[in-house]
This record gives sequence, C-alpha cells and structure tokens, in this order.
Amino acid sequence: MLWAVAAWRLPGAIRTPRQRALCVAFASIAVAMTLGVPAVMHAADALCGVHNLATLGKNLFGIVASAAILDFVTVITRPESASGLRRVLIPASAITMTSLAVLFAFTSRPEESDNFFETNMGSASGTAYYMVCFGSLALAMAVATRLFWGSSRHAGARWLRWGLRTLGAGSAFGLLYSLFRTILMLLGLSHTGIEAAWTNQVADILQYTSISLIILGSSIPAIGVRWRVLRDWRSLRDIRPLWAVLTRAVPHVVLDIQSMRPGPRVRLHRAVIEIRDATLVLAGYASPDLRERADAAADQHEPTPDQRSALAEAIWLHTAVAAKLAGTSPAPAGNAQPSPQLPADFDFDVEVDRLRAISDAYHSPAVHAPAASAASTTGTPVTTASDQDIA
Repeated sequence: MLWAVAAWRLPGAIRTPRQRALCVAFASIAVAMTLGVPAVMHAADALCGVHNLATLGKNLFGIVASAAILDFVTVITRPESASGLRRVLIPASAITMTSLAVLFAFTSRPEESDNFFETNMGSASGTAYYMVCFGSLALAMAVATRLFWGSSRHAGARWLRWGLRTLGAGSAFGLLYSLFRTILMLLGLSHTGIEAAWTNQVADILQYTSISLIILGSSIPAIGVRWRVLRDWRSLRDIRPLWAVLTRAVPHVVLDIQSMRPGPRVRLHRAVIEIRDATLVLAGYASPDLRERADAAADQHEPTPDQRSALAEAIWLHTAVAAKLAGTSPAPAGNAQPSPQLPADFDFDVEVDRLRAISDAYHSPAVHAPAASAASTTGTPVTTASDQDIA
C-alpha cells in the first residue's frame, strides 16, 4: 500500500515542488517498512554479510521520512520559513544518521537477530542507538503535530482543515510511538521485566495508526479537490442551457479565451460572468410592468421565496430574450428596471445555485404561458428552448 501511495504521489511531486517532500516521506516509509519484513531483512543481511544491517537501513530511512514530513508541513503552513528550516534540517538529519551508523557499529551483534530492539534492551550501546533514533523521531513528530494542528484552525477550505487535523493526529501517534519505544528501552536499561508480546502489539498499533492517518490526511485535500471539480462540472452542465440562450441573444458578452484550456472551475466562473453580463443587457428589455407580471405569475406556481424569485427572473428573461432577438429596441434608460448589483459579501457558490434554479425554471412549462402573455402585451414573438441552438 505504501509503495502504491508513493507511486500515486510521484506525478504530483514532479509537477509541484511543494509535493516532493511528501513523496519522499512516503517512499522512505515504504522502504523502511519493506526492510522490516523478516524475509527481506534476512535476505539483505545475508547479501551484505552484516548482521542486522537492514535494521540500520530501516531506521535511517525512518529519519529521512520524519525529516521529509517536517519539511512538508513547513512548506504548506509556513512557506516563508521553508528554506531556513532546510538549512537546519538537512545537516541535523545528516548528523543524526551518522550518529546512528557509528552507534550501530559499536553495538554488539554476534548473530542475526529477528528483533534488534528486544535483543539490545539493557545494552548501553543499543540504548544509546535507540535514544538517538526515537529522540529525533519524537522531536520531528512533536513539531509537525504543533504545525499541523495550529494551521488547521486557520484553514479556509473544509477539506484542507480536516486533512491538516488528520495529519496532526497521525504525527501525534508517531510521537506516542517514539515515546513508548524510548520508555521501553529505558526500562530495559534498568533491567525492569517487561512482557514483550503486549509491548510489541502496542507499538505496532501506534506505528500503523500513525502511518495510516498520515496517508489519509494527505489524501483528504486531494479528494476534496476532485470533489470540487466534479461539483463544478455538474454546476456548469446545469447552467449551460441558460448560458446558451442568453449568449445567443447577447453574443458580445462571450469572452474570447479559445486559446486557453481552462478547467471546470474557470469555465464555471466564465459562464457565471457571461450570464451576469447578458442579464444586465437584457434588463433594458424588461420594463417594471413586465417584472410585476413575472412576479405575479411566479407567485401562482412556486411555494417558496427562492423558487418564486428564480421563476420570476426566468419569465422576464424569456421575454427579454425574445424581444432582443426580434430586434426590439430596449426601453429608455429611465423606464428600464435595473438588475440588482452584486452585494459586497457576494458568495460565488450561492450565485451558482441561484443560476441553476433560474436555468431549471427557464426551461420549465411554467415559464411559457406567462412569457407568452407578456409577449402578447408587448407584441414580441416568443422563442422557446427548442428555437435555440443550445450546445
């Protein structure tokens, strides 16, 4: 699973520098966990001819992973401090890894051990080795937990907020794991009897929970982005019929961005802007009397205020489009009913929902009878959705 996550992160790491640390972290964790598999560990040790060399490799990659996670959290939460942190983090990690290698060389290894940690409990050199290993991990996880949780309080997007909190929980479990292992090693140095079975189970639970939460936390924002893309695509599909009708009547509001290949979010913004601009133009073809008749007709069909507002706007837009396509001159500036201006606290998502409701109402049967009545009063021919070439 870890290798799959690392492979999934690789394309993003190539494209986006800020994602590289996370990819390095997952790749390092994957290597470390692979070296911890007994079959792989014994094969690597036999190949190199050094007892428990795979354990040293596992711990060294663990240091790399913890440093990469710390670099990642700094990049996303305090980007202005990232370069300064690296100037400290890289030499500190190098010193830690060198210290581990030296202490490993001084640790007695007369034969291959299935559990290097348990074998060296009570050993001064083994205790020093794991103090350095788990001490550096605890420090990195403590700082990462603080940064993740602190930044989650200021995150605007819900997906990002939950992602940071989950990452913070994962690093907190990593801190608990390192502290638990440190306490066990110190108890072993004092020759306190400890049952190995339950301690290994607790350590495994803490370790795997930490890794799982870090994987989940790093994936939540990506899932949120993809969910927003899907939501934007659906919204764009829903308002496209309204956009097609209005921009046919007012083609000059269409933005010329054919050379671009925008995503759904940009295309949705473009559609909302063009619908808004077209509505402002068509407002000149909607007299106050037409607006009043549209409101009265909407009151007869829709029970809720939002539905009535959407239907009323759809009715007068329908008549205004017909008037514009028929070549009717707009009403004098003093007689035209202006469209409401955008409020200062304009909410884009709320506006999209409003346009979806208007688009749905525009092509409903409830629009045609009131629009025909209004058109007969003004002498304007009525166009329907079937009259329009809607893409």
